[in-house]
Amino acid sequence: MSQAPDAATRWKDALASWAIPESILAQAHEDPWALPVALFESKQADISPSHRRALESLEAGGTVLDVGAGRCAMSLPLRPPAQRIVAVDSSPAMLENSPADVTILGHWPDVAAQAGRASVVVCGHVLYNVADLVPFVTALHDAADRRVVVEITRSHPRNRLLERELWRHFWNLERPEGPTSEDAVAVLRESGIEPNVELWESVQRGGFQSLDELVSWMRRTVCLDPARDDEVRAIVLQHAAKRDGLWRLSPEPRALMTVWWDVTR
Repeated sequence: MSQAPDAATRWKDALASWAIPESILAQAHEDPWALPVALFESKQADISPSHRRALESLEAGGTVLDVGAGRCAMSLPLRPPAQRIVAVDSSPAMLENSPADVTILGHWPDVAAQAGRASVVVCGHVLYNVADLVPFVTALHDAADRRVVVEITRSHPRNRLLERELWRHFWNLERPEGPTSEDAVAVLRESGIEPNVELWESVQRGGFQSLDELVSWMRRTVCLDPARDDEVRAIVLQHAAKRDGLWRLSPEPRALMTVWWDVTR
């Protein structure tokens, strides 16, 4: 009898199942996986459960390392008491005019040595982009003096009703559903980290100034030509609305998980 794959292998295989078929990908005019900066722009100042867990271990004058920082939504609410924010991201657009004190362009953990150590390490909405999860989270652990706080949606961020409908409508393609946040926790435990877990819900923070911007993003995610924008718009309008001046997807709350653990040196 063959042995069941370990948690890390199950995670990697589940992420691999999201690969877009080559016959469809070849028709894409732009990168279907690229995320618009608009999704990460947020003036929301509310302190989330993830922020509270980070603040518990953060002393005045401390340093926060934000891995996969985007526009620093995970780290900005921590200043003060944090005095210094170091932001790591692989996208130059995300780091342009970043509010962080130090920015590092590159992939984690490749740039871990350059980032150095911090009192608290935060990482929001990055894990589903990481196939080899063990070295990634191990490097997060090694960079923290006190605590690591990770935020993740409970299901794959591309597992949205709208995106599934677009793939069916235009390509007759069913998309995967896993992995989930529970699968990520299983990898952490398998790697020797025993995390704490908190489940919560939140509305989408970022949004688009115009419906056209949202339609353009959705069209790119399913590898369509701009000439199909009108067809995409008709479907998007069934799942999107303008709230607080921004166009956003379904107002249903996002199911989130905060995972954190303390580091002993």
